Formats: sequence, structure tokens, C-alpha cells
Amino acid sequence: MVTAQSVFAKDPDVLPSAHHEAARVLSAELAMSQALSRLKTLQAQTPPDLLMDQIRWELDVAAAQYAYRNAARQEELRVYELASYASVQASVMPLLPVALRGPLSNAIAGLHFLYILAGIDQYYLVNVHFTHSYADAKPLDLLRSYYQEAFQKYGVHPSYLASINFIESNFGRVNGPSSAGAQGPMQFLPGTWANYGEGGDINDPHDSILAAARFLVHYGAPGNMKQAIYHYNLDNNYVGSVESFARAYRADASWLDRMYYWNTTG
Repeated sequence: MVTAQSVFAKDPDVLPSAHHEAARVLSAELAMSQALSRLKTLQAQTPPDLLMDQIRWELDVAAAQYAYRNAARQEELRVYELASYASVQASVMPLLPVALRGPLSNAIAGLHFLYILAGIDQYYLVNVHFTHSYADAKPLDLLRSYYQEAFQKYGVHPSYLASINFIESNFGRVNGPSSAGAQGPMQFLPGTWANYGEGGDINDPHDSILAAARFLVHYGAPGNMKQAIYHYNLDNNYVGSVESFARAYRADASWLDRMYYWNTTG
């Protein structure tokens, strides 16, 4: 089984083949689809009674889950390669299924905004680093329940909270403190947490996601999301990144599933 590898900086004068890139994106999509189909079949089965058969079934489930994670990482590599060159992105997109183009374009736009925020203008120099254990975040189903709870209580759409959670901490895998002293899955400064944390734990995903929703509402959400997100990090490129990833999640909910494993190992 092929494992994910980092993207190395390329000579900007030697661009990838559009058809080759499109084929690699579609290969990752197919691998994710096959892994999910296999997992669905296995989970629909009644776990065997005999110990050896049960162990074999559990190994099959684990193998299908790993195949999905690995395929998501392979697609991340392709996304970063498309984000490296505007000309390659423009030539590859027409070769992909229409349903894939929207969320893929939004994911690339989200990366571009982050690059600008970081002061990077040569996008092809950005590498993927698979360094965080996927298990260091709460399970995605649990995080989704927190986003949904915040939506029900405060009206902030789950896609925005998921986007901020990804950008700020890779879904809670990098909790800081940051160089500015921000902490937790949603990266609050202690002083800001005192205003919006309602006595919760700054490092607890549930408490921090709900606090983020309260913060956003204070600054205009859900009616004026741009203004609210701007106050989360005073930069319009941050706003653009949050909105871009959120659009990808709304266009196709599976993009949250796959991006949950971006930059991870295991």
C-alpha cells in the first residue's frame, strides 16, 4: 500500500501534466469511495461470535479506515500541487467531474488565503507535512455534534466553526499555546476566554467551540459573518480562508471528513 509522501518544492518552470494531475485526483477519489463502501459493508454485518473471526473482522474494519485516511492524504497532496500553480489548476479543473470542482476550488482558495496571511507569495514552495497523529483529535462525529449544538444555540453555521477549528488547530491536534499565547482547539487568548468561555476549559473542544460561537455572535454572526470572522483574526485573508473552507464543507459534507485527516499520520 502506498503511503502519503510530502510534496517537495519544484522548479516553477517545470509544471505537472494536467491529465496526470487529474488522474491522480480521481485515483484518490476512487480510493476513498472504495474504502467507504468496504467500511459500510463491514459495519452492516453482525460482528462474528468466534474470537478468531471477530479479530479478522476488526482487522478488516481497521484496514478500510486506514485506506480512507491514506486516500484523503493522497488527495491533500494533489490539492497542494494544484494550489501551487494557477495555470495547472486552470487546466486540471475542466478534466474533473463538475461536482468535484466547486469544493476543490474552495479548498485551494482557502489555502491561498492562508499563504498570503503567512506572507508566502511563491505557492509552489509550500510543502505538506504529515506530522500530527490523527488520533490526537476528538472523533469527527463528536466534533460535528459540537458544531451542531453551537448552531442550535447560537445560529452560527457548523461549516464556519469546522473551518476555524481546522485552521486554528487542525481540529484540536495543535492546541498551543501559540507565540501570542492563544490556547486550545479554537485558539483563544486567556483574556478573551474569560469573556466568552463561561467558566469552561479552554482546551476542551466542546467548551471552546461553543465559546467561539458566542464570540462570533457578539461581533455580528450569523447576520454578518464577514465582520464576525474578521474580529476572530484581524485580517481579511483570514476571513477569506475561513469562508472558503466553509463553502467547501457546505458544497460537499465529505470534504470535512477528508480534511479531518489532512496533515496527519497513522
